[in-house]
Amino acid sequence: MNTGTPDAPTPEAIRPYLKEFLSDRNVVDMPAFIWQPILNLFILPKRPKKTAPRYREFWAPEGSPFVIDSLAQCAALEKRLASLSDEPVVVRLGMRYGNPSIEAGLRELCDAGVDRIVGLPLYPQNTRACTGTCREEFERCIDRIAPEGLRRSFVDEYWNAPGYIEALAASVRRSWAHAAGSKLVVSFHSVPVSFAKRGDTYVEATKATARLLAEALGLSSADVLTTYQSRFDSRKWQGPLLVPELERLAREGVRDVAVVCPGFSVDCIETSFEVGIEAAEAYRAAAQDAGVKGARFTYIPALGADNACMDALSDVVMRAACACGE
Repeated sequence: MNTGTPDAPTPEAIRPYLKEFLSDRNVVDMPAFIWQPILNLFILPKRPKKTAPRYREFWAPEGSPFVIDSLAQCAALEKRLASLSDEPVVVRLGMRYGNPSIEAGLRELCDAGVDRIVGLPLYPQNTRACTGTCREEFERCIDRIAPEGLRRSFVDEYWNAPGYIEALAASVRRSWAHAAGSKLVVSFHSVPVSFAKRGDTYVEATKATARLLAEALGLSSADVLTTYQSRFDSRKWQGPLLVPELERLAREGVRDVAVVCPGFSVDCIETSFEVGIEAAEAYRAAAQDAGVKGARFTYIPALGADNACMDALSDVVMRAACACGE
């Protein structure tokens, strides 16, 4: 399971996707009588037109890379699970918003005659706006459509699963070689600060992920920064924010920066555009203003169907499947 994407890179397709996404109380927890007029009168008429060019730039001839890469993950995970199990294994994709939906994926599994279902949100760290809302939708749909006796299990997070950090570290090494004076920025999607006050453990998990990654790479804490990006509205969001930190590094004379985003299992608008293009441009511009020569920015792609990551996830799923019904 993942967040989802519009069916096409057009305002007409973005608008219903955005409405579904921003109507979720796990994402925007304002009272509906306050939020819905704001959403319908001010955000939905304007924001789809603003974001459409980004989607068009991100889109591939075959469709959304987000969906294409997610389907590749499904195929890779199904192949690995089949090699580990004595029983047939079926893996299907479900998006929390848009298509294919979580309900559609669950119906395919039920039609295939499975006796156990594992819900796997592809968010390494658990937060209510991602894993939490996927769990709610998973439970709602499975209660309505699953046959009696079907066993279920759910994976809340996997940042600390055996093999995951090692897979992440290997991806960093493939894309970027640390040198004296260079910095690795580990950036995550930000969440409202209010989430933590309600018991959300996301921030602690992101910081632990960054710390373990630094240890796996043999980097000192001074050479690894944890930041957040993609703040949406005027609420107080978790920081420090990515772009101001990159600009600060440039002013301090850091000429080699790499950014990895371990909160994303596949690349999307937030990583490919906001980090890979906008954040990179902000860093280079700040470096130029500071007189830093030869400034280099590296975006490290999401793991996607990376072999080592799929090995780690197959182990997570097998453990969850064995726990079904216990």
